[in-house]
Amino acid sequence: MSALSALSNLLKILFLVLLIIVILFGGLYWFDRLIPEFDMKRFTGPLAQYLPGFLQRGELVEEDPLLLDREVLGKREQVLEAKTRNLELLSRDLDERENMLNEREAKLSEEAKRLEEQEKVLSQDQRQYDNYRDNIRRQAQYFVSMPPRKAVERLQEMEDLLVIDILREIDRRAEETGTQSIVPYFLSLMEPPDRAAAIQRKMTKISDTEEL
Repeated sequence: MSALSALSNLLKILFLVLLIIVILFGGLYWFDRLIPEFDMKRFTGPLAQYLPGFLQRGELVEEDPLLLDREVLGKREQVLEAKTRNLELLSRDLDERENMLNEREAKLSEEAKRLEEQEKVLSQDQRQYDNYRDNIRRQAQYFVSMPPRKAVERLQEMEDLLVIDILREIDRRAEETGTQSIVPYFLSLMEPPDRAAAIQRKMTKISDTEEL
């Protein structure tokens, strides 16, 4: 019985020791919470890190009334940032398209200038050709109205291409009026005969080319 009594007494002592420790740390906990100047770590020392979480002093977490507004504002800022990035991408895309359009416009402007210059050249060439044709028609009329031998003397002083154009114009007028052309007679009067034959061959070749 003495052994059981001793064990019972030991258990009571251990229980009382534990109870004292709990009461001690509980008092320290409430002092730490209620008295800001009281620092429990001075009493617990290095054992503070091994204490239960509720015995470790920590900052009281106060509920922020603006927390929800801040979260909403944060989400709005994220949305605005995303929209800003999209706008920047769209702006760069528009700038690239504008540059492409400007390049095309510059090319079209250069092409328009080139065509305008070409048109001017063609118009000038057309005027020169028209003037040349008018001159050929006048000379054809002039040579037809002259005595044949005198007309042939004048023709022989000209270049072959000009002579050919004048003689062909004489042929055309004779065909339009339904009269006999005087061109064969002009060719028969030309000296030397070789030149007359060469002019006649060239006139035939030109006529055949136009028919094709």
